Amino acid sequence: MIVELSGHSLLVFVGIPALVIAVLALLVFASSIASGPRYRPGLSWWAPPVWINGPTATKPDPAHLPELPELTSAPGVTATTATATGVARTLGGASASW
Repeated sequence: MIVELSGHSLLVFVGIPALVIAVLALLVFASSIASGPRYRPGLSWWAPPVWINGPTATKPDPAHLPELPELTSAPGVTATTATATGVARTLGGASASW
């Protein structure tokens, strides 16, 4: 028995599912289409450099720069203190003894 398909049944059983699949595919790929090309490893970088929180375009006025704290000892020298037992301990650092 051979079944004859009309244009209406072909539209319902083929056209509507094809339209639904096309809309879903468009929704899935819309974000990548809108964002443009992406970087591929091995290719040169084409985007301009971005420096977040970089230096300002104008130079600061030297009269209004903040004061630096005074150094009490030479750089790289750790402070020590004597305990009640007379043993010198290093203050701060990775030992976390303050």
